[in-house]
Amino acid sequence: MARYLFSSIHGGVSQSPFSSLNLGDHVGDDASVVQANRTALTDFLSVSELVFMNQSHGTDIVEIGEVIPSNINADAIITRRTSIGLAVLTADCIPLLIAGQNYVAAVHVGRKGLVGGIISKVFAELRQRGDSQFSSWIGPSICGKCYEVSPEMYREVIALYPRAATSEEFHSLDLPRAAAAELEQLGVVVERTDICTRESAHHFSYRKAQVTGRMAGIISL
Repeated sequence: MARYLFSSIHGGVSQSPFSSLNLGDHVGDDASVVQANRTALTDFLSVSELVFMNQSHGTDIVEIGEVIPSNINADAIITRRTSIGLAVLTADCIPLLIAGQNYVAAVHVGRKGLVGGIISKVFAELRQRGDSQFSSWIGPSICGKCYEVSPEMYREVIALYPRAATSEEFHSLDLPRAAAAELEQLGVVVERTDICTRESAHHFSYRKAQVTGRMAGIISL
């Protein structure tokens, strides 16, 4: 049975402006401190290793087998291995965690990834491997009223994902609602935390403070 967790800003040793549980090694924080945070979280979860990605707002998917690559360039990772945790880093984008009968997946869903079809691509990969009976979890991410974009970008996204629409006046995108709608269309059970990262004092948000840490959504078998 899969286990999952969404971290917050609390419980680490990073100093301001990354305080305190920053898990991102690409944001300017001290590398040894980030590693200490990752190690503490690994121990807390009782997994042998946490697997992180170099995320680029794309749609590449990497399967983690017995040998874990030292450098993973992807926005989704999947595995059927037990005892390891798959991690997706976020600070406004959607951390999407998926569990099937045999596989788990950690998926980074931002605007570009959503439009690129990363959600459906991950499920196509999992189903190709014979997996089924999926559950999914949408973690803390920026809400519809806080994610204002240009009017042109707004119209482009809602043409593909109508559930992302809020209003022409404010042209903000509700990516969590759009992602949840897509999951439901795929026949996947979905749970949402409904925590807005920009509004929360307990979560990192790039929109709120561009120099900031990264949280993780983590899932394991």
